[in-house]
Amino acid sequence: MKERLEKSLDQVAGDDRRLNMLLKAGRLFEELDRAVQPALPESARGMIQVACIEDDCLVLAAASPAWASRARLLAETLLAEANRHLPDPLKRTRVIVAERLPGATNRP
Repeated sequence: MKERLEKSLDQVAGDDRRLNMLLKAGRLFEELDRAVQPALPESARGMIQVACIEDDCLVLAAASPAWASRARLLAETLLAEANRHLPDPLKRTRVIVAERLPGATNRP
């Protein structure tokens, strides 16, 4: 049987401009999340993450409604930390619940 080689995301995207733009945006949000995580209390790391940026809004994802409440309490700190890494400052935050965050254990 012939062994199948896995392709990288970049190989799959090929010349598809839209898919490449989405991949680039995803990577930028991951980088921003890595920069923001140290500003969180250790117990909240991974349970609260950067989801995306919409206009002038930093969207934070929380692993549960309980973590969303904590994210709202930490929102100003996280916004300030995110703005340290962005060329154009964001002005507000929004918190969403995303129960399947990568790396989250969903502990309250």
